Amino acid sequence: MEIKIYAVGYHGYPRATADMDIWISRDNKKLVAMAVARASLLEPLYLIKMDITRKGLVIGGGVSGMVSALSLADQGFEVELVERESELGGNARHLHFTLEGDDPQIYLKFLVEKVTSHKLINVHLLSEIKKMSGHIGHFISEVKSQKSEVKKIEHGVVIVATGGVEYQPAEYLYGENERVITQRQLEEYLSNLSNPKSEIQNLKSIVMIQCVGSRSNERPYCSRVCCSQAIKNALKIKEINPETQIYILYRDIRTYGFRKDYYRQAREAGVIFIRYDENSKPEVRKVEQASCLPSQTEDKGQKS
Repeated sequence: MEIKIYAVGYHGYPRATADMDIWISRDNKKLVAMAVARASLLEPLYLIKMDITRKGLVIGGGVSGMVSALSLADQGFEVELVERESELGGNARHLHFTLEGDDPQIYLKFLVEKVTSHKLINVHLLSEIKKMSGHIGHFISEVKSQKSEVKKIEHGVVIVATGGVEYQPAEYLYGENERVITQRQLEEYLSNLSNPKSEIQNLKSIVMIQCVGSRSNERPYCSRVCCSQAIKNALKIKEINPETQIYILYRDIRTYGFRKDYYRQAREAGVIFIRYDENSKPEVRKVEQASCLPSQTEDKGQKS
């Protein structure tokens, strides 16, 4: 409708007259009448009703995937849960304790049992989605198992809960020396001290390097969980052997929320935090009579 041009744009016109007011008012009435007449002839845009396949497909059998599957199934919808590994759990299988002292494996076991015993959830292990077609409300997916068997599944919705993958460093001698490990590997060793590789409990000193592979040109974002993970493992080591010297080399400590309390707790327990600059990263070199040691000059690293 062009009422704005005739009515609003007219105000302030220096040569406006009474005749012009009448003329503009008459035209505006015509425009309104035309719009109303047109609206009376309009029809709904969508007249076709479509059947919806009342089944969901969840890709990923980690904690998020299992919770999503249970949410649908508890509402009465059948669910196909596809997991590429040989068991459910995802990354949670590698978590054995939290900063708060809880055991994630207890919850994970409960979740797996609930999913596998639910009558509306069909679990496909060692399987992957090879093809998907269709539209909202009705999809057809091809699920391929490890035995190369392909099964077609019809479903109305898709939930992608594929999770993440741990970064495998290409620096600091990782993969070249067995004493250079990731925080997740460290946690697994700490949870199973009977493992021959868990000599960590007898080490005199341990160095943790933060921001490996992140906050760089390739990955400019913060990983968010690494600082909390390092402090969690450091506190666990101090609990096992208070005499172990632990050094955490960091750029910025980001223990968000109430987890800041555990950062203070780690400092009180004797964990030494040394800050390094982006342009002066630590170096790791192998020496003959000891394990891999990081190199950090005292004048560049800031202790706290």
